[in-house]
Amino acid sequence: MKKMKLEELIRMFAMEQSGSFAFDALVKYVQLEESSFDEEGRLHQIACDSIWLFSDDRDEDFDSFIPRHCFFKGAEFLVKPLPEEVAGGYLVPGHRFVPFLSHGVAPFEVTLQLPDGSDAAKRVESFPHEMTLRFLLYFGEYGMIDYLISDHESNGPQLQPPFDKPLDVTVFDLRAFYDQCGFKVGDSLVLKVDDSRKGVLSVRHLPSKGKTVDFVGTRVWADAMRAGFEEMQSIEDPSFDCKEQIAWMYCFAEQDEDSPAVLNDPPLSLPDFFRKQTDLTIKTLGQVTFFWPVDIPVEERMMAFMDDKPEPETELDAFFQMFNLSLDTDDAEAYMRDAIASGENDPAQVLERVLDGRDLMFPNQIVLEEFVDLWEELWREVQERYNPEKDDFRESRSVFLGFNDQCLKILRAMDQAGVDPVEIMGNQDYMKLGEISGMIHSVLVMSNQIEGEVDTPVLPLNEIKGSLGAVLDDLSQRLLQDQADKEQEISDRPIYQLKITLKGSKPPIWRRVLISSGMPLEKLHDIIQLTFGWYNCHLHQFVVGRTYYQPGGPDEDGFGMMDVEDSNGLRVCELLRSEKDKISYEYDFGDGWDHQILLEKVLPPKPEKALPVCVKGLRACPPEDCGGIYGYYHLLETINGPDCAEKEELLEWTCGPIDPDAFDLVGINARLKERF
Repeated sequence: MKKMKLEELIRMFAMEQSGSFAFDALVKYVQLEESSFDEEGRLHQIACDSIWLFSDDRDEDFDSFIPRHCFFKGAEFLVKPLPEEVAGGYLVPGHRFVPFLSHGVAPFEVTLQLPDGSDAAKRVESFPHEMTLRFLLYFGEYGMIDYLISDHESNGPQLQPPFDKPLDVTVFDLRAFYDQCGFKVGDSLVLKVDDSRKGVLSVRHLPSKGKTVDFVGTRVWADAMRAGFEEMQSIEDPSFDCKEQIAWMYCFAEQDEDSPAVLNDPPLSLPDFFRKQTDLTIKTLGQVTFFWPVDIPVEERMMAFMDDKPEPETELDAFFQMFNLSLDTDDAEAYMRDAIASGENDPAQVLERVLDGRDLMFPNQIVLEEFVDLWEELWREVQERYNPEKDDFRESRSVFLGFNDQCLKILRAMDQAGVDPVEIMGNQDYMKLGEISGMIHSVLVMSNQIEGEVDTPVLPLNEIKGSLGAVLDDLSQRLLQDQADKEQEISDRPIYQLKITLKGSKPPIWRRVLISSGMPLEKLHDIIQLTFGWYNCHLHQFVVGRTYYQPGGPDEDGFGMMDVEDSNGLRVCELLRSEKDKISYEYDFGDGWDHQILLEKVLPPKPEKALPVCVKGLRACPPEDCGGIYGYYHLLETINGPDCAEKEELLEWTCGPIDPDAFDLVGINARLKERF
């Protein structure tokens, strides 16, 4: 069952609950809805990660859950209106109501009940950008845009440069309430969660004058909240934004039996609490805005994003990840819908647009056919359920797919130029490109909704086309120029002539290549893959003496018996310095393809020469996963020997005979030229 379906079932079940429940109850509910369900382990993991539930930290087996709307029912929190709000007689909801509302309930949709039982009226106020940001800081840049457009569609054009026009914001009209209770600047409002699902809150006045400050109680409460925050940080989920961090902070603080009840009679507002945490700041990475220690580089968060690749939702997603394509099935469906709406009827043409001329290297014909089958299966599914006549997203999808094409073009140009993502991760332009790509993906996912499921936002497409297109053009120019400058510096270095030989091969299987001595070590890995004909399906490492160089460095789960270093950031000239120096390259630790890399010659730099280039080589590369060098020779012996059942099976596996002497120098250099 798809993850999205399980998440929806969890949401439906959670909304029906009035308190904590055992995991078994959720399993029975899902089985009732889907009789064929048999993935309890997967369901448990999704439940633990769900935005609708908290797992009970006191339950060692994590088999007890509480819906978030139940957890926050009756919770109280403080809001201290700004002087402008008191003078104007209003209250801006914004991020102040986070995280006390259920997902899907916007702060401006809240029903705010006054002490006399009536509901506070709402009105619209116009604020400059700077003031608006103060009320929406925890939502982050893209969350703020979504909030403001959802609140008032007319905000769309105002969210484009030069940001000199005011924004319309829904506020609660509290003029009469402020007057009746003699509300003064410095006073607070105590809000209580009556119904998180419906967004119903009640409010009362908490005057500051004459109030006895409980310094000890405030300190104890703040310490409990900080302890909850630090416990939350131990989850190490890179997708956590400010809102999610705050929710789990409350969860851990409240579940700590040694801490006070943090959800009742709070002495501080959340903004006041975080202002006192001088070691924390707010950072943005991609579409996620989060609290982060001031003394830790945000690049560590970037590494978490890069290392925490999502589990493929579909078999097609697994292929996209294998080929390192910045796409998923949602993106593919958006491209297919756009093609169908334009009258196209060929899934191959859609694939050609998605790949933008990039060739995919498949280990064998069987894998290629499997990928094509999955692609065509998705095409048929989209054709069956998509009706262009009812598609309100048609125009906006087409515009944002054009932006997505731009982003993919930039990323692939950087990839072809040899940009190392680890080296560039701190680059602000690169991070901005990631933010824009994330925003575009969110729009495309939304555009795939079934007709009538969601309201169609009115987007200022003409303004967006001009402004976002110009931003992407500018980012492309700066990023590629930076890389061009680096490539020029590398091209001025000496040229290395390397001979790479597959150990144990008789007669030898080898390649001779010319590269810049300043080339990153991980790019040499790419060259070996391309010149030999491997498919980069397995792990690899470089070995010098007793030191092993692996991408990312040592694994915490390793055996601790090896001296492991990070290969990212290293250049070939740091390991190979003089003629006749040798290092090893190991690929696929199961089959154990071990290569010797010999520095044959150090040649003077020739900036005009196109590098890398393969100048010679002999014999074909063994097939992937054939059992190592001895398995390869057994394979050759069997398929060239007398007919038998094993020969028939192996010929089917290899998709035909193998020519061990085949070597295509032209084809190899064509692949190198395309990649580099």
